Amino acid sequence: GEVLADEIDDFVEAWHMSDSGEQLHDYLGMTWQEYSLWVSDAGYLSLILSARHRKQVLVQAVNDNYLHSKRDIIAAASSAKLAQLQSWVAQQE
Repeated sequence: GEVLADEIDDFVEAWHMSDSGEQLHDYLGMTWQEYSLWVSDAGYLSLILSARHRKQVLVQAVNDNYLHSKRDIIAAASSAKLAQLQSWVAQQE
């Protein structure tokens, strides 16, 4: 909550330049679930941040987004994001 989402690249670069023994997700302050979602599509960072802000379990936030996206995707006839979210949720179980 202290930095903007678009600053993450700066933190990744700082991690690469450091001699930190931390894994990247720890360096970024992410849980493994948050990190796995983020690396599947960097666009989900806003969903991760939103879940944290609302103190919502990430899987629930993704499910909510999935259901909302499903309605939008059906209307827009585009299912790539829907399939990606569905796959991620299935991996979390």
